[in-house]
Order: sequence, then structure tokens, then C-alpha cells
Amino acid sequence: MALSDLPIELIDTIFEPLSASTLAVLSRTSQLFKPCASRLLYRHLALSSVTRNLSAVNTLASRPHLSPLVRKFSLTIEDDAADLDQKYYVRLSQALRSLQDVTSLELHIDANLSWVLPKSSSYPHLRHFSCSFGLDKDVTMFLTRTPALRSLQLAAESPNCCPLPRSAVPNLISYTGPPNLLPQLLPARPLNSLHLSGDLTIEDIEHFTDAPTPTATHPHCRDRWSTPTTSGADAIETLSTITSAHPVSVIEALAGACPNLVSLQLIASYAFWQAPDITFCTRVSAALSHLRHLNAFELSGIHWQFRNREILTTDGTCVEKEWMSPPVTPRLDAMEGLGGGDWEFDEAFMEWAY
Repeated sequence: MALSDLPIELIDTIFEPLSASTLAVLSRTSQLFKPCASRLLYRHLALSSVTRNLSAVNTLASRPHLSPLVRKFSLTIEDDAADLDQKYYVRLSQALRSLQDVTSLELHIDANLSWVLPKSSSYPHLRHFSCSFGLDKDVTMFLTRTPALRSLQLAAESPNCCPLPRSAVPNLISYTGPPNLLPQLLPARPLNSLHLSGDLTIEDIEHFTDAPTPTATHPHCRDRWSTPTTSGADAIETLSTITSAHPVSVIEALAGACPNLVSLQLIASYAFWQAPDITFCTRVSAALSHLRHLNAFELSGIHWQFRNREILTTDGTCVEKEWMSPPVTPRLDAMEGLGGGDWEFDEAFMEWAY
């Protein structure tokens, strides 16, 4: 069988594990190999000053017919990288203008270069966007033309924050960035995963409830791959953040604002005058009990566990989660039940957390 008779799928399978340099050579070998090699060569572009392949930007700018081949584009330029003139970033803007079929776009460059984002091109297939910019006018304008966006990552600070239209990014489900942008992002969007890079305050959590929240479907009754039908704080299921407020106060505030939390990760920078003791752990456990759907909790790198226990009520018996403190000291009720210190090590260990 001649090479020209081979199915395209078979040639793709043969070429797929090859390195970028080999694909580049194959694309210049024959007209038969060029389409398959070029398609694989430009499908996922990860450019950086470390790998020294920044010249690919010039290639895309001068050969716009290659842009439809790109599905994922990532550019990282370190601060101490080789000096790049203004013309390079103009060509970057030209290259981005043609990447209208891209599904993932990451730009980690100087925070003052948000002007490289195209002013008119639309990106109907873009699902993930990550950048080192804040929510300035250029980023805001760009987001209005990404209707399919589901994941957004912005810089930790947005000094020149611009209002984001409510119609922008209507399918957004994951956000990474500063908490001060949440009042703009939560309304009318099914955000269910937040990874906050700045200090989360009690005031920030109170703003969660400013967004309208339609009647929610229980999170465990939805298909795990379906788009959440709820917007606002009720849709939030995963939250990781840093906070300088007291952890107990933060958990209590989150229980009221985000009742459907399933996973919570807190890094506390609160200045404790004394090391957290059994009283502190008991307060945390009591606060966690108000988050009915919570299945995973981490506080400053320490994972907590829970166990189910039956509670007798006037309406019958119900099952509640009892969160157990980390293994730093026995639980308060365990010490009381063991006669104020007359207990064996094995018994005390069983009453600690994992």
C-alpha cells in the first residue's frame, strides 16, 4: 500500500507521539506529511522564555492560515527574560486576533500589556482563559466575546477594575482570582468553584448574598457533568481561600452564604495569641456542622475527617456529620467521658481525628 493511500487517522496516530522538532522536519519533508504534521505541531502551543520558542508568535502573525489549527495556546514570559521590543507584542496581538478556534488561552506576561487582547475578534469556542491581568477595560471587553467560557483566572489585584456586563461569560463555573470581583461575577452565572488568591474577609462573604439566587436543585441530585442550574452563592460547591479573619467566624459566615458547599479549604493567617487548643477545635467542629453537604475540609494544610452519627429528634432519627479535630489533643467530650484524665492512650487516640 502506498503512503498516499493511508487513512489520515492512521497517519495522525503515527505522528502523535513525535516531538515538536521531528514534526517540524516532517512538515517540510513532503506535501503528504505536511497537513498532518502541521496540525499536530500547532494544536497545542506552549511558548515560554524558558523553552526559547517565543518565535512561534512571529510565525502565527505572519502566517494566519495556521491559526485555525491551534486549540490550546499558552505564553509565559518571565520578568528576567530576554528583552522584547514593542513590535513583538504587536505581533502577539495580531496572532491572537486569528486564534478564533482556540479552546484554552493562557497569557502570563507583564500585567500592563492587556492591550494585546484583540478588540474585535470573537472566541465562540474558548472555555478556559488565564492571564496575569486584572479586570481592566481590555479584559472586560475581551470577556464579552467569550460566550462559552467556563473557567477564568485573573491576577490577584485589579487596580483599574471595570464593570463586567451581566450578559458576559454566562456559562462561567470556575473562577480563580481576587475575592473583590465576586459581586460582579456571581450574579446570573452558575459559578460552583472558587479559588481565591486574595484575603477573604467577612465583608466579602456578606457580598456573596447580594447576587440573586433562583431556587436551587440539590447538588447531589444533578448529573455531575451537567451545568449547574443555580446562580449566585447557592451554586458554590468548592471554595479554597486565604483569610486573615478568625476561621470560626469565616466558616459561620460561609454556612449562611454558601449552604451547598461540598469542599472547603482555608489557609488562616489569623494572629492567634495562643496555639489552637481543644476549645478552638470544638468551635470549628460546631461551625462545620451547619454545612450539611460538606464532605471535605482542610484548615491550614490539616485535613479534617467526619463520622456519621444518629440524632434522635421529635420527628424520628436523622443522621448528622460530626467533624473531628486534628490529632493535637483529645476531644473535649471524650475527656469528660473518661473521668478527667483517667484514660489509656489507645482510648484517647481513638477519640482524636485520623
